[in-house]
Amino acid sequence: MRYFFIFILFFTTYLFADKYELGHGYKVNSALNMGAYFSLDYANGESIDRLRLDDVAVLAYGSLPSNFSYLAEFEAAPFYVKDYKNETSQTNTTLHKERMYLNYSYSDMFNFRLGKFITPIGYWNLEPINVLRDTSSNPLYSEDMFPKFTTGMDTYGYLDEDEQIEYHLFAQFTDDIDKDYINIQNDLFIGISLDYEVSDEIDMGSSVGYYETYEKKEISLAEANAKYDNYPLLLQTEWAYTNIQNNILHVNEYQVGGYLQGMYSINPKNALVSRYEYFKDRQKDVMSENHIGIIGYSYRPMYAVSFKGEYQFNSDSYLDKAIISFSVLF
Repeated sequence: MRYFFIFILFFTTYLFADKYELGHGYKVNSALNMGAYFSLDYANGESIDRLRLDDVAVLAYGSLPSNFSYLAEFEAAPFYVKDYKNETSQTNTTLHKERMYLNYSYSDMFNFRLGKFITPIGYWNLEPINVLRDTSSNPLYSEDMFPKFTTGMDTYGYLDEDEQIEYHLFAQFTDDIDKDYINIQNDLFIGISLDYEVSDEIDMGSSVGYYETYEKKEISLAEANAKYDNYPLLLQTEWAYTNIQNNILHVNEYQVGGYLQGMYSINPKNALVSRYEYFKDRQKDVMSENHIGIIGYSYRPMYAVSFKGEYQFNSDSYLDKAIISFSVLF
């Protein structure tokens, strides 16, 4: 744990620096901004009794000459886990390469990104930092149906002058930059994503993709998402289907999953959250089906600090659990 306290001490020194604002990093100059974040959570239920310092990350980003910019993010997760149920603990201080890319901005209609970046699918995956999310837990859909990061290239921009339709064309033809730090290991991933801002309150999108895993599986993905955002109410949903060709067992398998989530803001700092999830996995080595209901509460005293609590009701009651979390973005 000593590395965590050194981490906190280092970034706390910037709290009183000139022009520093919590959550927006420390600006050294236009070419270098430094930031960090961490999240701490506790989960308790019949199947789990665990305290976890999950994400400890540092970031560097900035602008370069000729419309270039960059971002590098290193993360240790889970940094520390205390399992009270099994009376064990473990520490992981290895900083993995979560994101590392170079960006070129040519115009509103054409931009280019090269390196390891967030896979541009849906809404949930585009917010990788816990403090910015509305619940402590992640939907199964976002963890198990597609690689959360892509190592390769992404061409993106708007298809219209009104900036209502945004596109992403992304591709990966190699291993991940840090193949030990990705949810689904793969060496080929291509996809197209579109997002349509219907109005100030309504947004819709869709993605299709194809990837190949180390387990000799060829996976085709189709995804759709929609959002209604009119304060104090926020509704969003994402659903996906994958067709899986298992080249070892020579069988076709599939997954289908998604969620519907609603958040009602009592005031700018307090909110109530609920979510329904469905995830069906028809792979020979898994064969599972889950219905999950979540009710939760979020307290955000400021943009960069979040306290969250939730209770999960699972179709398998043994997996029911309560989760509380605290997260900060520096």
